[in-house]
Amino acid sequence: MKKKGFLFFLLFFSVITFCNSQSFTLGLTGQAKNTWLVNTAVLGASVQQEAKPSFGFDGGVTATMYFQQQIDTYFGVGVDVLFGNFKQRYSGRVSNSPTLSTYNSNVNLLFIDLPVYGKMVTRYGAYIEAGVQFSLLVNGAYKSTGGFEASTNVTNKFAPFYYGPLLGVGTDFPLTDDLYFIAGLRFMYGISDLKGVDGQGNDINIPQPNQPDYTGAKTHAASLTLNVGVYYRFDVGEYGKVGQHRR
Repeated sequence: MKKKGFLFFLLFFSVITFCNSQSFTLGLTGQAKNTWLVNTAVLGASVQQEAKPSFGFDGGVTATMYFQQQIDTYFGVGVDVLFGNFKQRYSGRVSNSPTLSTYNSNVNLLFIDLPVYGKMVTRYGAYIEAGVQFSLLVNGAYKSTGGFEASTNVTNKFAPFYYGPLLGVGTDFPLTDDLYFIAGLRFMYGISDLKGVDGQGNDINIPQPNQPDYTGAKTHAASLTLNVGVYYRFDVGEYGKVGQHRR
């Protein structure tokens, strides 16, 4: 699906969903993420490069539209618009170094993330969500220090767009009748190939001399995210207009 087609579909879907909703929420959210670029060939490339735990951050707006209550459970459809980074750190020995010198490097990717998900919430605030995240690449940078010094823009080495399923759990807490604080965890695993570079900045899509063979290996973006935020609830329909646990 092309970017313009996806954005048009998302807008159309949002309008139709809003017209059939009973209430909706609008808020701000921030995310701290444990991030990994999962490529089995790169991760198995011996002592020349070793992936390290990496962390990134997102921030943006979130909106959810809820439908009629069913036995103290509320169902809704949500979408976030987030901007943030996705990192992968590496360390290892410099290739063909007679002194066995080492280096540290990182790949820093900037994305616009668009999670779209269904959400089921109990009247007490505990929720589970499942959906798909679409991510648009804005910029990619590679930098290494130590025995191997390099700094370069690698945006064109990565796919401009990727998507993957997400699953989340969490809870919200009422601050007033309509204002809520929310906290939760979300896991996402990209199923499309992000391509990119390895820990030494080599293009994994083009075989090169003295470079590990990455033929056929795909790069998947995976993250475990801590979400925190606040949102305000607006009534649209007729149900649930009293009581602090209405949605």
